[in-house]
Amino acid sequence: MPRVKFANLYLFSQAERRALKVPLDWQRLIIQGGNGFGKSAIIKSLYETLGATPQKIDDRWKRAGVWSCLEFEFDGRRYAAVKMLGLHALFDANGRLLFSGARLVKDWGPRLAEFFGFKLEMTDHDGEVVTPPPSYMFAPFYVDQDTGWSKAWNSFEDFYLKDSTRTLADYHSGIRPDAYYSSKASLAKERLALGGLEVAVRALRDTISQVQEIDDVAGPTYDLAEFASDVDDLVAESKVLYQRQVEYRRSISDLHEEAHLLRSEMTILQKALSEMRGEFELAAGLPAEIECPTCGHGYQNELVDRFALIADEQVLREAFARANAKLTQITEREGRERAQLSTVETCLDRIRKILDVQRASMSLNDVIVAAGKTEAAKMLRASLNAKIVEADEVRTEIELQKATMDSFMDKARTAEIMRYFRANLAAYAEDLDVQIDDPSRQPITAVRSARGSEGPRELLAYYYAFLRAKIRYAGGVEFPLVIDAPNQQGQDAQHLPQMLRFIFDYPPPNSQVIVAIEEVGDDKPKGVEVKTFGEKKRQVLRDDDYDEVERIFGPYGQAIIEATRL
Repeated sequence: MPRVKFANLYLFSQAERRALKVPLDWQRLIIQGGNGFGKSAIIKSLYETLGATPQKIDDRWKRAGVWSCLEFEFDGRRYAAVKMLGLHALFDANGRLLFSGARLVKDWGPRLAEFFGFKLEMTDHDGEVVTPPPSYMFAPFYVDQDTGWSKAWNSFEDFYLKDSTRTLADYHSGIRPDAYYSSKASLAKERLALGGLEVAVRALRDTISQVQEIDDVAGPTYDLAEFASDVDDLVAESKVLYQRQVEYRRSISDLHEEAHLLRSEMTILQKALSEMRGEFELAAGLPAEIECPTCGHGYQNELVDRFALIADEQVLREAFARANAKLTQITEREGRERAQLSTVETCLDRIRKILDVQRASMSLNDVIVAAGKTEAAKMLRASLNAKIVEADEVRTEIELQKATMDSFMDKARTAEIMRYFRANLAAYAEDLDVQIDDPSRQPITAVRSARGSEGPRELLAYYYAFLRAKIRYAGGVEFPLVIDAPNQQGQDAQHLPQMLRFIFDYPPPNSQVIVAIEEVGDDKPKGVEVKTFGEKKRQVLRDDDYDEVERIFGPYGQAIIEATRL
């Protein structure tokens, strides 16, 4: 698996005439500093330099207009990502500009995704297929101090695309591969195109109807040959519509039958729930020991048995809820199918009425009116037929994309990934002294957060369990694991060192780990370098580093300006 390792970070402010050089070339690194000494500014700058947008960038930092340069190793080569002059840029080890961009979604993001082999595609709110911003690439590898310890998949602020959490979890875990999302994006694009075609078809049909109603005396055409041609077109269209009518009726029948079965299932579940509730209430009302009326033997009315009834009742309630949700979906789908069938049948009625029109004797004026009407209808019908054919082709492509997506949904593989993730989650939770409710049923999109100080430790167990699943099943580039301020919710003297040891003992093999923390204490994890960079409170940049760092940014700025002139 290709791996990225951070080497050096340079921060530079012309406004303050201060700068900072941050060496990062260790496999295990702790950046130590008290509150206000800038350790989070350093941490946030790491992935921000690559185009991600961390939560809550400090206003003073924004006013300082800080430029950043991140030198890193990837696939055996050295590169430098630079954020300056209002854009992002990537340089090779020789200082050659590889590419740059000012817009994260339109320019920089797609080029960076191609560079790292990140192939996720999604659709934006306008239905356009886009490569999501870089935050989607780095999401499993960064925990922000402000929001990452309260909710999973929340460390970057630009997860703006629809269903981002589910997409991030499915994509990075390997449950759904690159090809699935490529097909999904194509499906969304085809559906958008189909919507436009269906609107055009309806508009053309309405226009043809209005043209034919211009003069009730004049028939649909003034020429028998033209009339025959129109009839052939109408018959051809009616055949397509009849076929769609049959398909919609078959689909409605299947959906109606499925809804009927679900209603029957819900009735059975309701009856079972009622009977079980009656058994529990009966058991609860009986004395601790019950005498059998037949043999006289005494039996204990155990409390555990009563709670077993409650557990069984919960299983039935969940089954009823699932059936009810599915019934709602089936009913809504049946309604949509009936609406489509109604549209088709309306079109068929219109065609039948047109075919029933008989030729009548016409005056010269009637002939002229009919001729214009016929020519207009002929042109409109040609356009209509073309749109109908195009819409049918798009429907075929939609079904093909659906089949392609289904082919990538391997249930056995999904079950294997979930078992691996949940097993690690349970083991890591135990190591971190966290009680997780039923780990075998935890979703991969998040973890049900515990209260108080257990919450951050539970999220840490989730992050690491997810990372293990990603490395094993999804592949792709492995980025450094960057964790900001794990001391959340008042971790005590036992649990904070426990969290630190866990962070450095359980990452994916050979991955770089960078952690920011206020104070390491005496119980420093083995093999970890500890560095302090803050100059003083509320001033992380230094006067002494300005000249050296300015020389580093000079060639990059010149290359960007020259490329912009071209």
